[in-house]
Formats: sequence, C-alpha cells, structure tokens
Amino acid sequence: MMICCKEMMRIMDREGIVKKEGYQINDGRILNEVDSEYFIRSEDYSGVASYFGINYCPFCGRPLSRGLWAAEKKK
Repeated sequence: MMICCKEMMRIMDREGIVKKEGYQINDGRILNEVDSEYFIRSEDYSGVASYFGINYCPFCGRPLSRGLWAAEKKK
C-alpha cells in the first residue's frame, strides 16, 4: 500500500481515507465516478457511510491511484 506522507498515514489509520476497490465498498455509497482505489470516507448521523474517490493525496498532492502513480513513475 502506498502511503505518501505522515498525514496520509494518520488519516488512513483512523479510516478517514480507505484503500479499496470500488466493488469492495458495501457499507455505503460512492458519491463520484473517479477511477481510484482511494476514498475519503464519512458517515452521517445514522452511521451510513459515503465515499468520495480521490486520485491525489489531499495533504501532499502526490498521485495515489494506480494509473496516475504509474504514469508519474514513467516520467
């Protein structure tokens, strides 16, 4: 698993960002159509989760998803 910075590690430990394939998410819904395996996870007051796919680390800006990470490595 790629962890790019300390902030990312900290939020992933708290499950604020999860690394899963979209088809593995079964406890909530995905709010956008970004092709990524990294999702920001939040819960509403009733405990239902929502996931927002991201391609870049919200803390350091590095590419996260496989496709972007591979493209960055080729440069």
